[in-house]
Amino acid sequence: MRKATLKHRSALAGLVVAAATAVAGAAPPGAAARAPDLPSSVAINLGLGRVYTPTSPFNKPVPANPRLAPNSGQIIRRITSWGPPARFDAGAAGTSDDWSHPVYFAKWSDPVYRIHQTGWANPDIEGQRIHIPAGAKPAGGGDAEFTVVGPYRGWEYDFWNAKTPSGHGGTFTANFGRRGLWRRGTGLGMSSYPYRGGITAAGFSNQAGVIRVSEMRSGAINHALFMTVRCHYGHVWPSDRVGTHGQCSDRRDAPAMGQHLWLDMSPAQINALAVPAWKKIILRAMATYGMYVGDDGGAPWALEFESGDNYTSFGVPDPWVGYAKSQGIKGTYDSAIRRTVYSLDLQHAVDWRSKLKVLQPGQ
Repeated sequence: MRKATLKHRSALAGLVVAAATAVAGAAPPGAAARAPDLPSSVAINLGLGRVYTPTSPFNKPVPANPRLAPNSGQIIRRITSWGPPARFDAGAAGTSDDWSHPVYFAKWSDPVYRIHQTGWANPDIEGQRIHIPAGAKPAGGGDAEFTVVGPYRGWEYDFWNAKTPSGHGGTFTANFGRRGLWRRGTGLGMSSYPYRGGITAAGFSNQAGVIRVSEMRSGAINHALFMTVRCHYGHVWPSDRVGTHGQCSDRRDAPAMGQHLWLDMSPAQINALAVPAWKKIILRAMATYGMYVGDDGGAPWALEFESGDNYTSFGVPDPWVGYAKSQGIKGTYDSAIRRTVYSLDLQHAVDWRSKLKVLQPGQ
């Protein structure tokens, strides 16, 4: 497969957007007629922004005068006492530090696999046949998450602890998986049908709230963000039912799965901050749409960034590295994974303890 360079991909950005919008059913005015010389899954990912329906809570702005949870301050103090938000290391795709949610877009001509689950066998998908692009790989970290969106009725299949597909069809193995609608879905789990939704702790689909490189390049993120916390207790809407994994040993003021956090800052206040432009893009999304707690992890708290695996799996350079360099972020060598990484670090962007709030569920 011919590898595309970052320069090549940048020059064809308009064509990539045209390819991506074609998936949604329409191309922008004046868009070129054909996609660039890139794998189709790569082209679609490079043009993605907001996904799921307008009714999804991830796509609804925070109201003008939001109601706060009664213990908002206590929850924020609990979260921030664990430490600052984790940085995102561009360039770590495919390594043991890769805890991302890669997504691959299949065509009818891609190899066909039969799903086999080795852990909890979700009867909604066990034995089903799906298309997976050759070269697609799960994330390199211990969760080995993997998502494929197929040409079959717009389903998004999310898997945990997946094995790398052979590239030639046969059996696709994962510990377990779930599925939800892509364009016509909300990105949420379904309590009335427990086999539907995503594999995150809150039941959110893997692509809900992901910060994409295409959005960062455009200068705007038009949806709420996916947030992980060190531990949680219980769940609130829009989270699905959750188990006991990842629960805080001390329940007092622990964040719940589905908790909606909001950055209480005006656009003018964010614009006036003496921080790089890329940080302001993310802060505006936090202030306009907020963040939903969707999973637990090892960091005090963190946001979900688009996976570099979406590109490197097909031999295309990780666009996050190019974006980080364009923002003046310097690389550092990580001896543990033997890679140079470029860290997008929000640790000192704002005073998180005073500016973050927790909203009443349902807003």
